[in-house]
Amino acid sequence: MADYLGKYENAPEGHIKYEDYIEGKSEADPPVDFKPHIYDEVLRLQTSGTTGTPKGVPLNNINEVLSAHDVIMHFPLTPYDKTMNMTPWFHRGGIHSGGITPTLYAGGEIVIMRDFHPKTTIEYVQRYKITFLIGVPSVLGLLATRQEKHPKDISSLKGIITMGSPLEKQDCIRFQEVLTPNIFNGYGTTESFWNTFLRPQDLPAMSGSAGKSCTDDEVRIVKVYEDKKAEPDETVPTDNRTEGEIIIKCPAKTTYCYVNNEEVTKEKFYKGWMYTGDIGTWDKNQFVTVAGRKDDMIISKGENIYPARIEEAINMFDKVKECIVTSVPDKTRGEAVVAYVIPEDKNVTVGEILEFCKNSPNLSKYQVPRYFRLIDDVPRTATGKKQHFIVKAQAKEDLKNGLLLRK
Repeated sequence: MADYLGKYENAPEGHIKYEDYIEGKSEADPPVDFKPHIYDEVLRLQTSGTTGTPKGVPLNNINEVLSAHDVIMHFPLTPYDKTMNMTPWFHRGGIHSGGITPTLYAGGEIVIMRDFHPKTTIEYVQRYKITFLIGVPSVLGLLATRQEKHPKDISSLKGIITMGSPLEKQDCIRFQEVLTPNIFNGYGTTESFWNTFLRPQDLPAMSGSAGKSCTDDEVRIVKVYEDKKAEPDETVPTDNRTEGEIIIKCPAKTTYCYVNNEEVTKEKFYKGWMYTGDIGTWDKNQFVTVAGRKDDMIISKGENIYPARIEEAINMFDKVKECIVTSVPDKTRGEAVVAYVIPEDKNVTVGEILEFCKNSPNLSKYQVPRYFRLIDDVPRTATGKKQHFIVKAQAKEDLKNGLLLRK
């Protein structure tokens, strides 16, 4: 494990070097008063809270072992690799995707960074010859910008794995050109780790999709009913158009339950499948594309609208850095689409963004936002996921206070 504190004369206040911590300590295993079992809970994580209150997810010993095996297969990971996960270790991607569990299991090395800084990350890749980086697309964007302006030797990279949000095509091409041609993208949940995967040979052609099932998993798209849960075999057509709920079967990597939450456990887990609450489509090759959260769906004039698809279209405008889409109540439509936009060009106007949306081949007329507001930041969880429920509450207040610009 690389110890960057050793590079400085004085460690940060309250820190000591690892070798000082273990000096004089016994090397014998600590005594235990129980017999360990493969189904003992060894880790508990909280869900990201993208739709509200986080839920406790218990993981057992065998989940840890098989999650490590999954990563070792998909990277692939060897004893000679050095990884740095740029996401927090208190969530599934942070601890399992090139984090401590699979890397130490394989006998590799971990480079630790307490807080993310693009400059430091690029320097660490060069200094420590890191082979795998892991982070969300927005973080990779910051790395690409740093590398474009102040290039370093990052040729040691064998791959970069991203997750947490869709990997848009223009971003994928940029990352492949600037950082490494070997970009991977995973989709999954805290409960089930990653369950679909895009490999370098799938990109950039299949960017925007979430890939197809991982080696030991099964992923399906099933019908959505208002008054009941679809059966696992009630799948939608593989036409890449018909939308349904994404469900996952991965007994190796999940306990299929929440801690002290029987009601939500019954709602989410059914007949060996996890019902994610994500809406998506799939094609004839079973590549899954995530449209958005069922909870975030906007119904305008009877049309179902998912924010993620509008966000991807708006982000294609070169004067836009990023956006987040939600809705406000509307007497005529039921709900009206609202786009909060972070400008790339500080001089861009709402009129220009609206015109781009109207002319976008990726947006139908009913998907074009009715309201806009220019902002500086998007609310996110600690793992980098957009928090649409916060923006939705804000939009109601902004409409009331006249802060939304209407088309």
